[in-house]
Amino acid sequence: MGIYSIRKSPASEISGGQLQRALLCRALASDPEILILDEPNTYVDNQFEHELYDRLVKYNNQGKAILLVTHDVGTVSYYIKTIACVNETLHYHNSNIITEQQLASYNCPLQIITHGDVPHTVLKKHDHFHE
Repeated sequence: MGIYSIRKSPASEISGGQLQRALLCRALASDPEILILDEPNTYVDNQFEHELYDRLVKYNNQGKAILLVTHDVGTVSYYIKTIACVNETLHYHNSNIITEQQLASYNCPLQIITHGDVPHTVLKKHDHFHE
């Protein structure tokens, strides 16, 4: 995970990304049957984000279940098998393909842009606020 050099550093002296990596290592150390992650890409750079998702795919291919919460549906859609959208109600999609209808369920003008294999989510200009 790229954190060996900080193995003896107190948590207060490491970056947010290094802390995220350390917490992921701790979660994986017990070899759980299900891994629940809430925004695991927070504080990490783009390179590690893709390494993280590649590692999670390998972990999943070993028969482990992964539940990942993210707002970045564009990037993560490349790596996942299914999508469950939650916006006041649950919309389960038995695929990783993001459709116009799924984007509409966010009630916010989203647009997906692909650069190579990994798509990115972009918000179009809009004037409404979510409370």
